[in-house]
This record gives sequence, C-alpha cells and structure tokens, in this order.
Amino acid sequence: MTDLAPNQADYAAVHADIVALLEAARRAAARSVNAVMTTTYWSVGRRIVQFEQGGKERAANGQALLKRLSGDLSALLGRGFSERNLEQMRLFYLSWPFEKISQTVSAKLIAPRISQTPSAESAAAGKLPERTERILDEIFPLRCTTRP
Repeated sequence: MTDLAPNQADYAAVHADIVALLEAARRAAARSVNAVMTTTYWSVGRRIVQFEQGGKERAANGQALLKRLSGDLSALLGRGFSERNLEQMRLFYLSWPFEKISQTVSAKLIAPRISQTPSAESAAAGKLPERTERILDEIFPLRCTTRP
C-alpha cells in the first residue's frame, strides 16, 4: 500500500487555501445578513410611521403603539424589540427616506451628462423600481406597499 500522506508544503498550501475560502464565505455571509437586517429594520420603521400617522403629518399616539408592539413582538420573537429599539427603527426610516438613499454618486450630480437609468428615474419619481419591488416582495411578502 502506498503512503497517501501529502508532503508538508503541499498540505500547508491546500490548508491555507481552504481557510481563506471559508473566511471569505463567512465575511460574505455576514455582509449579506447585515444588508438584510438593515433593510428589515428600515422597513419596520416605515411600517410604524405609516401606521402611526395614518396619512396625517404627525402621529397622535406613537408611544402607545411602540409599547404594545414591543410587548407583542418580544413575546413572539424574543429579544431585540424593546420600545427603544423600535423607536430607533422608526427614526432610521425617518432619517433615511427612500428618496435620500442613493445607489451611486453619479445620481447626486446636479446636471448629469449621461441619461438616467430607469431605476434612477423611478427613484426621482418617488417610487421603487419594478425589479426592486419584486425582490422586496420575495424577501418581505407581507410588506406594506403604500408610501406616507
């Protein structure tokens, strides 16, 4: 029977390659989770604002809503839904409405020399691009589609 043990240099190379691959995958997974959670928290804030205000400029009983949501969500889903956290999600949405979120620096140019993409034109009109709507519908099937 032949000795199948690799020499030390070959083993070290394949080991280092596998470690690098796994570490890169872990970083990519963490970035993906962070992006999804950021979108989720922004969307939670949006729903809170829309429900609170019901089309009015200011909310009448926002603190009562946060207290009730906090209790119900914490009972159902566990930690992370304190009144303060829900208030932070609400403030996140209010601080970064969709119209203020820009995907590219070129979208911020005052007089762009190139024509805008359909998604940039949709954003300027205050609506989500159709592709973005479809993606969000897949991720958040029960999401609210109305705007304040």
